[in-house]
Amino acid sequence: MSSTSIPAAFTALRSHSEAGQVASRLERIRLDELSPGDIVLRARHSGVNYKDCLSILGQTRIITRFPRIAGIEVVGDVLESSDARFPPGSEVLVHGFQTGIDFDGGFSEVVRVPAAHVQKLPEGLTSLQAAILGVPGFTAAMALERFEQLGVRPQDGLVAVSGAGGAVGLLAIAILSKAGWRVAAITRRMQQADALRELGAAEVIDAGLAAQPQRPLEKARFAAAIDNVGGSVLSWLLRSMQDGGCVACIGNAGGNTYEGSVLPFIMRRVQLFGVVANAPWPQRLRLWERLASQLKPDFDKLMPHVHHLRLENLMAHAALQLQGATGGRSLVTIGEAP
Repeated sequence: MSSTSIPAAFTALRSHSEAGQVASRLERIRLDELSPGDIVLRARHSGVNYKDCLSILGQTRIITRFPRIAGIEVVGDVLESSDARFPPGSEVLVHGFQTGIDFDGGFSEVVRVPAAHVQKLPEGLTSLQAAILGVPGFTAAMALERFEQLGVRPQDGLVAVSGAGGAVGLLAIAILSKAGWRVAAITRRMQQADALRELGAAEVIDAGLAAQPQRPLEKARFAAAIDNVGGSVLSWLLRSMQDGGCVACIGNAGGNTYEGSVLPFIMRRVQLFGVVANAPWPQRLRLWERLASQLKPDFDKLMPHVHHLRLENLMAHAALQLQGATGGRSLVTIGEAP
């Protein structure tokens, strides 16, 4: 086993089950306290996702066994490896495979993972760029590929993106516009309209439309949609699709349920499908290659929306994120932020 220097102890945000409640706190731990794995990483950036915030605050039972370090994604440098594909010094990324759920995840200065969960940093991306994309960008790319497989193309019309100020929304706008789509950004924060247009949105729509009295079918506006919200927004999107339109259901920040009828599916042949970012390896490698090349967004335009956190600030940030009081893409950054 080849290795470089691994600290004797390091800091992690560790979650425990105490009297039936989740309690998460910063701890100094050792390597042998991490879940088993073939690869030891020094974390550089770990994306903060809605699911992570629910997990560390115990809002939903996500972690399967305690104690656990949450964080469903991480980008870092290999410190120790028993797999020749990932020698020490390699830049790698990890997401999916129950990282931060069944296995210790990214909210730690040092991370240990099974080699089967590790991917080399895609050529064409820096570690920071890969972290900015992370699970949100990969999810948007999965939705885009599904649109393509279903025969929906940019020339067919607008693609709507709800929750446009969040990480998935912002990255979806940047990626879809790079792919030639005209994007309609849907947001409740209309004061961000200019920033969304700068990122690539062709139109910005007030999410308040979804709260107006419902009709069985609305004006046919969109050829496709990526919904990060659920609830009334998803219902409105379904009623607003063109004939043969496709809706990717990705998030549930606005609720787990929605009211609707069968009319969009019958009268306009609308297709609704879900996306989960834990893709099989052929799709994973294919989409990351596209994200590093033809779908690579303009990172200069994305950078104003990227926020760097320290581990000690993560709990307070998570509470704000669940309240909808944050926006953009948040990263726990180990070491100096760029």
